[in-house]
Amino acid sequence: MSKFCGSLLLLALITFQSCIASQEVVSRKLKFSPRARPPPSHHAEMARYLAHTVDWCVIGTTSTMKGREGLPFTNILSVSDGPVNNSTGVPYFYVTNLDQSNKDILENKRVSISMSEYQTGYCSDNNIDAESPLCTRLTIGGKFVKVTDKAEIDFALNALFSRHPEMKSWAIAHQFYPAKVEIDFIWLIDFYGGAAIISPKEYYAVKL
Repeated sequence: MSKFCGSLLLLALITFQSCIASQEVVSRKLKFSPRARPPPSHHAEMARYLAHTVDWCVIGTTSTMKGREGLPFTNILSVSDGPVNNSTGVPYFYVTNLDQSNKDILENKRVSISMSEYQTGYCSDNNIDAESPLCTRLTIGGKFVKVTDKAEIDFALNALFSRHPEMKSWAIAHQFYPAKVEIDFIWLIDFYGGAAIISPKEYYAVKL
């Protein structure tokens, strides 16, 4: 009986927080058009929106560093899923095997990348903390692989260079190449009530 009452109390608390949060966000002067930012109930659309909007992410790998073997390691990588007017949902990167993350990936291709809506300015403009469920966060998991198809290499380089022009000067000195995550896991929080798990099929079906 006590467990049942506890569950009802937790549900009531979440519902109350959700209502308060909705009222707070609506009452603020939002600077982003509702058309550009999907509503929280549209999880796949929100995931695609965030993956296309951000310019960098946190990547998590399994460390190969001496004394840190097998432990989590995180790093910052610039990312692009396509030019500004062409979202694909595929996270592309411009990387070198001299970087520690890539040294880890050569041993274990399984990675996670995380993105925060705080990058877009939406959260700071609306006084929402980066850890609040109202500030969308996205984690994508999968295999980190080198792009080898000629047509896809051209697309990936255009996607990256169009949004990160400085990258054009990196290639010769440090042997950079385009890579991507082959997605098999998508985790999203964009509101109260817990995370949503989105299938790659749902994610790629979205048209932005």
